[in-house]
Amino acid sequence: MLLAFELSGEHNTLPASEVLACLRAYNLKHVVKLRTRSILVVESSPDSRAHIAEIARRLGMTRHIYEILGMSDEADMERLLRDTELDGVMRIGDTFAVRARKSRDTELQTRIPEIERIAGAIIKERGYNVDLTAPRHIFVILFVAHKCFLALLRHTIDKSQFEHRRPHMRPFFAPGVIMPKFARVLVNLSEVKPGELLLDPFCGTGGILIEAGMVGAVPVGMDIQKKMVRGANQNIDFYRLNAHFVLADATRLPLKDNCMDAVVSDLPYGRSSLVAGGTNAEDLFEESLGAIFGVLKRGRKAVIVFNSSVLYHSLRDCGFIITQRHEYRVHKSLNRYIAVLSRR
Repeated sequence: MLLAFELSGEHNTLPASEVLACLRAYNLKHVVKLRTRSILVVESSPDSRAHIAEIARRLGMTRHIYEILGMSDEADMERLLRDTELDGVMRIGDTFAVRARKSRDTELQTRIPEIERIAGAIIKERGYNVDLTAPRHIFVILFVAHKCFLALLRHTIDKSQFEHRRPHMRPFFAPGVIMPKFARVLVNLSEVKPGELLLDPFCGTGGILIEAGMVGAVPVGMDIQKKMVRGANQNIDFYRLNAHFVLADATRLPLKDNCMDAVVSDLPYGRSSLVAGGTNAEDLFEESLGAIFGVLKRGRKAVIVFNSSVLYHSLRDCGFIITQRHEYRVHKSLNRYIAVLSRR
């Protein structure tokens, strides 16, 4: 089956990478057929359909998920609509509506409302009823990279959930924390599965742990500051989630080797932080990476956020394989670097 993910477009690389990581988390075989800033099209096995709803609930930087029914050149939309088999989707008397979307690289001569009118009329000719208020099915005409896709809307991602979990709305708040949607993307990049252990050794107020719990992982939070451990625990309880907390130094993790399924953390490089024994931030970065390497299971992922690209060399020195690099602009004078790492 062909699936299309309409991406948020708020970042060049993170939205598509998040989708692909979620597919891998559920062991869904897939091949990328088309990738732009706004659309990711993948071919996947039919059993993917059983997991798409769960993946939709996880995604942070995707707007909609579609199942593609047919495709043609951009100019052959009407032929595509007449020739595509719909019996497997629709029954006579079913209601439908049509929406049209186009990417920035598509220059259509016909306006979107006219495309929707033409498409609606063609589908109606086949014995189905238009209902613009509460249709049973929503067909979407996607114009991407000079191609036309006829798709069925399967899922719309609820972005309001992240607004409801903004940091200032939690019982315990501290400045400089990452936002929920960004934390969710980091968790997804780790490919953690429901029921697996995810560690944040610099848990702070618990933002990453909250999103890990929301996708069904088992969060494990550590921090050297007692007030942060207490506060993160408060925030976890506020959302009725369960997590394990330990007051500990991230450079000497009190855990067995090879015990964590995923590690996700925003390391405190280049900002005010409490560091044990007067350790400077760069040494903290390197020493904590060594500890993370030790507790992460072989073949699994760590997702690390830091503030300077020069620190990439430290990741390799610790033995990690860097599988992805992303750069995220926070504001004019601050860029964050995201490394997705695999342990050999």
